[in-house]
Amino acid sequence: MESGRSPNLNRLGAVYGLLWGVVGLAILKLIAGEYIGWKSCLYLLGSIPTGILMTHLLAGRLGKTKAWTVWTYGPAALLLGTLIFAACMLVVFAGYEICRELTLGERGVIESLQGLRFHDSLIMFWWYPLYGFATIIPIFLAVLNCWDLRRRMNPKAGEQFR
Repeated sequence: MESGRSPNLNRLGAVYGLLWGVVGLAILKLIAGEYIGWKSCLYLLGSIPTGILMTHLLAGRLGKTKAWTVWTYGPAALLLGTLIFAACMLVVFAGYEICRELTLGERGVIESLQGLRFHDSLIMFWWYPLYGFATIIPIFLAVLNCWDLRRRMNPKAGEQFR
């Protein structure tokens, strides 16, 4: 990256999102202990908008942050990111269910939306943050992610370690 140019936050966020999707899949693999299958594509699809949104939310703040306070942003970003990811996954699964039901021809749009259970959404909004914090490694990865974003948003901050 050139020193005078700001990064493309959409592209950077998409890369961050894909990397976090891989981390999430690895956690699910460790917890479930089985092959996740084709739903991993849906999982990665839901992680891209999460990464873009989180990068846009944190970029301005982290660019102005002192180096020693970056570690406080990691856990907050992890919590907010997992909640946003749960919302994105709810939308991705809703779109998948609508398309699946419409192609099968059994139900219409309204009936397929009724298939999204409130119970499933509560599980996503409760368990995704719990998995993120209980496995401990994502907390450190979130701090490193915030550190990298700070370095990219404030090139002068990265020069002190060169």
